[in-house]
Amino acid sequence: MARQERAEQTRRRLIEAAAAEFAAHGYAGTSLLGIVKSAGVTMGALTFHFASKSALADAVQEAGAAATRAVLHDDRPGGRTPGLEDVLGDTMSLAAALETTPSIRAAARFTREGRDADSNWYAAWVPHVRAGLERGWPDDCPGSGLTPVSAAALLTYVMAGVEATTAAHGALREASGGDDPRDDLARALQALTALAGAAG
Repeated sequence: MARQERAEQTRRRLIEAAAAEFAAHGYAGTSLLGIVKSAGVTMGALTFHFASKSALADAVQEAGAAATRAVLHDDRPGGRTPGLEDVLGDTMSLAAALETTPSIRAAARFTREGRDADSNWYAAWVPHVRAGLERGWPDDCPGSGLTPVSAAALLTYVMAGVEATTAAHGALREASGGDDPRDDLARALQALTALAGAAG
């Protein structure tokens, strides 16, 4: 294996290990020693690729934003315009990705913790959701007072709740009698679909 390829592989392992650690413990609660142990590399290898913990966190943030954008689907079969149900489906996919993709969880947690005001996880997906809602919003929406802007705000707040509870998923399920936080999101999306007149 070429030296450059090995170096890139080590860098990827560090980002993956750091994402899992940051997602679980937050920025302040994560140690570089824990990251190198999890990645199976030396401290020297980490400092070769990342000059500081902050630089490593920035790389994780970028990976999380990229993974978030990859969950969203702008291209539809036949080039058709995404409808409301497509946007809601993307939102559910993102909720699932929060649980399965450490870099997304870490990026979201960094934003919640206010680690870097310039790197906002919500900026990676909220504009997509809002634009999709505006494109797919039915003209004959019943008089619910709901608009694409307020619907996007609703989804943002619900997703914030899903993100904040993902790390404590097991404890929350036990305390709430077995409810999954994503069930609340699914119910909110069903209600939104009905209110927008897009059901059926």
